Amino acid sequence: MRLFRPTENTKFHIDYAWFEKNGQDVKVLIFKCLTPEQQERFTDSQTSELYDYLDVMTAEVTQVDPVLHTIRTQNVNDPNFITSRTPVAEAAFRVFLVNNNQPLTSLEMAARMNRRPAEILAQLGGRAVYNGIRPVAE
Repeated sequence: MRLFRPTENTKFHIDYAWFEKNGQDVKVLIFKCLTPEQQERFTDSQTSELYDYLDVMTAEVTQVDPVLHTIRTQNVNDPNFITSRTPVAEAAFRVFLVNNNQPLTSLEMAARMNRRPAEILAQLGGRAVYNGIRPVAE
């Protein structure tokens, strides 16, 4: 087995398959990213409906749930969505939610999280997997 040591140039993303393999529901973690007021607006049936989402960078239309749509359209502009007090793994998870899970390096994440790249790499680059965030498979 070959060991892989991520660097500041290693790209990471949310590995959604990791949640299924580990018997966890990623929707629960995503729902917790909403504000209490936003959570109150959703019923169980509303969180299972899909909406069309337009990626403004690629013009690609994909089906997303309303919780992700809310995060991408409302929480992305909320200065309290990611703060210096947000734990590193949670902040990284939120960054990937708002950027449609486009892979980022710890250098790129640092700019969005107002953290040092080494701090992010130390948290996400180890053997433990937090919030499904893993290096992108080459």
